[in-house]
Amino acid sequence: MTSIDLSTAWDHHASTYTRVAAPCTGYFAQSLFLSVAGRLPPAARVLDIACGNGELSHAAVLHCLAQQRAGGAPGQVIATDFSEEMVARARRNLSALEAGDVVRCEVHDGQALGFDAASFDAAFSAFGIFLFPDRSAGWREAARVLRPGGLFATAVWRGPDDNPLGRLQMAPVMMSLPEHVRASLPRPGWLDITTPEGLTKEVTAAGFVDAEVTVHSAALTAPTPQAMWTMMHESPLIRPLFERCSEDELAVIERSVLADFEELAGGADRPVRFEASCHFLIARRA
Repeated sequence: MTSIDLSTAWDHHASTYTRVAAPCTGYFAQSLFLSVAGRLPPAARVLDIACGNGELSHAAVLHCLAQQRAGGAPGQVIATDFSEEMVARARRNLSALEAGDVVRCEVHDGQALGFDAASFDAAFSAFGIFLFPDRSAGWREAARVLRPGGLFATAVWRGPDDNPLGRLQMAPVMMSLPEHVRASLPRPGWLDITTPEGLTKEVTAAGFVDAEVTVHSAALTAPTPQAMWTMMHESPLIRPLFERCSEDELAVIERSVLADFEELAGGADRPVRFEASCHFLIARRA
């Protein structure tokens, strides 16, 4: 799938993502920013790569406005995503803060950012770069646009053995997936960086130093089993798998997933509560 195809897929998924996934990923994204906020220089210029609907940028803008109220210069936050619809949603969400020129929302492919080298004090990517088609290009671009010594922070899901959310989503899918599809599945490349060692090695190779990796977990909620299934079915990450199935095969998968979710929730109209776990990596540009 090309970058254009992927950005279009995320455009189509933006509404469901905002409603179901963003309360989960947004919690981690804001926590990722707060994990670094105390180390930022005054009036920092901050870049949010693969911003989604702008949750991390929301925390960054509040940080800037607090500096302004304290009498200092506020700095600036630039929220970017390759999905035009995601950027539009981020712009609407962040406009409620009435931050003016403190924040900008722009369409950029994180694999080839349209910014000058060494033009930011800090760069963030919450669950973004680790899923890029060319992940190495994403890490390198984040390093390129940072000034020497600039801060970089990213959130990456832990592997299925350590992340209950991953097991919750994929176990019923894999159990009911047709053999002709299951046998042809490649190993996901992101599994290489689900450990602290793998993540640190890859990010260090892109030009970062002093990497720190910590585990962050939370109990989160989806409104209903059906909402959880809809998010999975529409997701650009999982949908290509479903597109290999016939309508009848997909119906079997849907019944399997919903049965598991409804058992966990205690009914079709009850919320699905689950544990999610990720790694935060914080490093500096060499």
